[in-house]
Amino acid sequence: MAKPEIHFTDSEEELQYGVKVLVESGFTPQQIERIRDKIGVGPGKIPYDKETVGQRRYMVQELLAARLSNRQIANVLKLSKETVASDRNFNRQLWAQEIIKSQDVHRARILQEQMELKDMAMKSFEKSKKKRTITMNDNGGEEEGSSIVKIEESAGESSFLTVAKGCLEQQARILGLHDIKPQVEEKKSYKGFLDDLAKTISDVKENEAKAKAVDAKFTVEDEPEEDQEINALPASFDP
Repeated sequence: MAKPEIHFTDSEEELQYGVKVLVESGFTPQQIERIRDKIGVGPGKIPYDKETVGQRRYMVQELLAARLSNRQIANVLKLSKETVASDRNFNRQLWAQEIIKSQDVHRARILQEQMELKDMAMKSFEKSKKKRTITMNDNGGEEEGSSIVKIEESAGESSFLTVAKGCLEQQARILGLHDIKPQVEEKKSYKGFLDDLAKTISDVKENEAKAKAVDAKFTVEDEPEEDQEINALPASFDP
């Protein structure tokens, strides 16, 4: 709720100030009195129609601009504070919609201009290409009147392409696409490559050490059968 910025000695002074503001805004005393006494809800009141609701909201906005609070506006127009707050909210939403609409119109106009400029630049680029006709004889040399004709086309003016590129970038900005960056894989630096390589070598050595530690746990508990038979022979046996 807006705080009062103007203080009055009594309700009569408050009413006179409000009426003066509305008259200076273009309302007649009859229109003001109609909103105050005849339009509304209740016995003897004329229901609001589209015209009177619009006038009431306009009056609320003018009195608000004149630095009156919701309570003071309600006193001047004989409205409830809830009605004043509702009208203020409606006016605020309407203002926001108009701002957005004007921005959209301006954005569309700039977009159209950029599209037309890009098309002109591309047409000028095509026109800037130069064609050269070369007549050649059977031996490959240049000679007028030969039956072999060769047409070469030179590249166009690159400045037109620069203009077209600028137009496309401007269109992307207007549409909100300019800041979108493709996700690309970042190239690692040489130091990063060496760090990764060192880590890989360290992991390999660590795995090898673990494997050796596991192998060391296993011991031969029984000798092979052939060795047992040899050991069982008498010591004097000499094959």
